[in-house]
Amino acid sequence: MNPEPYLYIVFLQFIPKSICGYLPPISVITMLRCNGKEWVVTLTSGGRRRLVNGWKQFIVDNNLKKGNALLFELVEATSGAVIFSVEELGLTNA
Repeated sequence: MNPEPYLYIVFLQFIPKSICGYLPPISVITMLRCNGKEWVVTLTSGGRRRLVNGWKQFIVDNNLKKGNALLFELVEATSGAVIFSVEELGLTNA
C-alpha cells in the first residue's frame, strides 16, 4: 500500500518521516517524473532522508523558485529504485 501523495515545498528537500517507512532503508537511485520528463536523483539513507545528486538540476529544468509547492506521489519503491510522480502546484505564501 502506498502513502497518500504529499506536498513538498521546493528547497526543503527532506523527505517527511511519515513516508520513510514505505522507502528502502538504504541510499537508492530515485526517478522523478514531471511534465512528461524524468530526472534521476539520489534518495539518501540515514535519519534525515533527502534528495541529492540531481535535485538541483530538477529545480533548474522546471524553473522552480523558493516557495513553489510540489505534490509527490510514490509510484514504486523497491530496494533497487524509487519512482515519484511529481506535479508542480505553483507558489505558496512561504
